[in-house]
Amino acid sequence: MSNNCYNLIATGESQNRAGNYNTALQNFNEVLNKCDAYDAKEKAYAGKAGALNGLRQYNDALTAANAGLKISQSSINNLFEKANAELGLGMNAEARADLNSLTALTQKNQHAAERATIYAKIAAIDSRQQLYTEALTNIGQAIALDNTNPDFLVLKGDIQTAAGNFSEALGSYDEAIAKGKSDFTAYKARATTILKMNQKKYGTDNADVLAKKMNSSEKQNLCSTIRNAQDKGMKDITIDMAQAAICK
Repeated sequence: MSNNCYNLIATGESQNRAGNYNTALQNFNEVLNKCDAYDAKEKAYAGKAGALNGLRQYNDALTAANAGLKISQSSINNLFEKANAELGLGMNAEARADLNSLTALTQKNQHAAERATIYAKIAAIDSRQQLYTEALTNIGQAIALDNTNPDFLVLKGDIQTAAGNFSEALGSYDEAIAKGKSDFTAYKARATTILKMNQKKYGTDNADVLAKKMNSSEKQNLCSTIRNAQDKGMKDITIDMAQAAICK
């Protein structure tokens, strides 16, 4: 594909990771309109499906993912987004079948980093289904295959947070940061987890009440993490509101 198409796709993928789904969708539609290369269109359909899944427009996401799979039946990203869309639509049997296809692709793929990516995608879907034991096993497989990828550690932390294992999650985010996770993602996830941990501890999600109950060490841990995330470009209204109440 051309450099321009490559850059548009990379930008869209970054926007999806940051949760900027509407902007990502515009980028991927531009790729589909302007780029003729099959590999560009395959990636663009997967990115478009990912943005639509993020917007909970699951029927449209399924259509986009299927269009990508028409270009390449073994497209991991389109198969992953297809399964996500099916889960959103309550098509659990179909989603599980696609997960089995992802597993088969994993076993056939001899490239360690690509196999690791497939395991991570399966772990993400497991977590969405609240299958946390299976999710942790699969992300563990991903890390074992490629222990240089800090994104896997962030995902591990997200799974641990979803399972309520907050201390373990903070350790995973810290490890991701130590291994070079340079954007705000790990810090944002860390701040969210600290908030959830204290909300559970003190039995409230009211930031003003938390400000009165949290001790100085807990506040320092949260507030320094929020500042680190903001220094790296994070913008999040929920966290900003918590900061305003707690980090005085």
